[in-house]
Amino acid sequence: MDQNEVIIRVGGAAGDGVQSAGLIIGKVFSRNGLHVQTYNYYQSIIRGGQSWYQIRASHNRVKSQGDGLDILIALNKDAIERHTNPKINEGGASPLDGIAVYDTALGDFTKYEKIKYCGLPLGEIAQKYSRNTLLKNTVAIGAVFGYLSLDFETLAGVIRDQFGGKGEIAELNVKAAKEGYDTFVTKYGKSSKALNPEEKRFYLISGGETAGMGAVRAGLKAYFGYPMTPASSIIHYLAAHSRKFDVFVKITEDEISAINMAIGANYAGIRAMTGSSGGGFALMTEAVGMAAEMEIPLVVYEAQRAGPSTGLPTKTEQGDLLQIIGASQGDFPKAVFSPRNVEEVYYMAGEALNLAEKYQMPVFLMVDLYLAEHYETVEKFDFTPDIVRPPFAKGDEKDYRRYAYTETGVSMRALPGTPNLMHNEDSDEHDEKGDVVSDAVTDPEIRRKIMEKRMKKLETYIKELPPTPSYLMEDAEYAVVQWGSTQGAVEEAVDILRSKGLKVGVIEVNRPFPVNQDIRDLVRGKKKVIFVENNYTGQLRRLISSEIGVTGDIITKYDGESFYPGALATQIEEKIRK
Repeated sequence: MDQNEVIIRVGGAAGDGVQSAGLIIGKVFSRNGLHVQTYNYYQSIIRGGQSWYQIRASHNRVKSQGDGLDILIALNKDAIERHTNPKINEGGASPLDGIAVYDTALGDFTKYEKIKYCGLPLGEIAQKYSRNTLLKNTVAIGAVFGYLSLDFETLAGVIRDQFGGKGEIAELNVKAAKEGYDTFVTKYGKSSKALNPEEKRFYLISGGETAGMGAVRAGLKAYFGYPMTPASSIIHYLAAHSRKFDVFVKITEDEISAINMAIGANYAGIRAMTGSSGGGFALMTEAVGMAAEMEIPLVVYEAQRAGPSTGLPTKTEQGDLLQIIGASQGDFPKAVFSPRNVEEVYYMAGEALNLAEKYQMPVFLMVDLYLAEHYETVEKFDFTPDIVRPPFAKGDEKDYRRYAYTETGVSMRALPGTPNLMHNEDSDEHDEKGDVVSDAVTDPEIRRKIMEKRMKKLETYIKELPPTPSYLMEDAEYAVVQWGSTQGAVEEAVDILRSKGLKVGVIEVNRPFPVNQDIRDLVRGKKKVIFVENNYTGQLRRLISSEIGVTGDIITKYDGESFYPGALATQIEEKIRK
């Protein structure tokens, strides 16, 4: 175990309380002033199968779930056999090289070298306090923190919060954890490389939660959605806090209803958004075109799972980029955001709402299952409201034209019912006033002008694009191009390569559409350009190549799991040395 960090994995079956145990561990670390990243590997069943939850904690900022494994909590025999076997240490870049905590009731199993197997009567201890078999998880958590020499009272506080305060159930769990803590220390002792607490405190929060928080900061008043993993996390968060945030949350009968309700609310002047995963978004695409035609602001939170069709509902992928860009028929202005981390989700959610209303066009906030559902520590958020709303027409205009031709392509909206601002809103093509031009005779000149008027929005927005973010590009001889949630693993991989003397930098695309022209400048003169993507075809590479002519080698991963920095560093180095 590194003196500055520890990586813990809780393994078991669905229904064993794997995720809740992992979150308790993550919260304890964050309250001890440590940086944390988590990774949730689970199946789309209620009980059975195999799942695990990984927690990486460090004195230094952590950017990914890391490589290898220091401590395993095995809640069943499958978990201890799976995660200690170097051949099938699923998901990890290297096997366990530390301690394995397990229930002695598991019986015999194959044991491997370099691992210290620490069996405890987890179930027996748990039964002293409750008949609930999940209490053995709490005993095991106590044992791990005893090994790490972290203050028990911090763990006790997290347990009490998890179980709603100082009630009987909470106190039974605290006592069970304390016995696990003491029993482990008595039997096996403490780690010689225990992490020391720090005075700092962090938020431990997921991407779905920060998407909801960021939207509320920017004035969100209504969210419409149909539950679909992994987009459901934003619904859960907003619904749980709807009264506090004064946000109306509606679970609709399907995705078609959700997006049309969001469009209707925005038309009425209420800031609203919707969201789904790829399969649900496929049902929304016709309405995306309607919002664009009627020039109504629309934000869609799109959380990618591994596809196509139902695909892998609980696995991650970056496979929807071209679907989003090609959503609906015809040409119309749109913007696509792909935040790189949990903190950036927060700020981009608000930016998306402001941008959609500024340009009266669809804006897509794209994440993936990894970013939507994993937890990171964040030091500080700016909670100052960030609501930018262009003015509405007041009713004193002499000749109101809802779709007036302007230099920016943006026309002044009118709230429904405003006196003297009668106009037509229609999904058919129309003129400046909104009158349909496709009934008796289609006027080619009007069609040309209204089309150019809409597309001017995109031309205007492109001029306002901020610089594409980068990492260590100042002296880089090789450029890695990534987008979205792969940021952390890619940056850590580059750090590894830098330690070997390879001058590698990263171009981090967090606004994939419209494509920023500055990417061409960033890659100029580089010996090699390498794209890293969590999909099969290299969708960002295809997009950038078609838009601005920049291409390069490609590293893809499409097994449903995220990148690991150590393995990725090896792949990048192989591309460089070809």
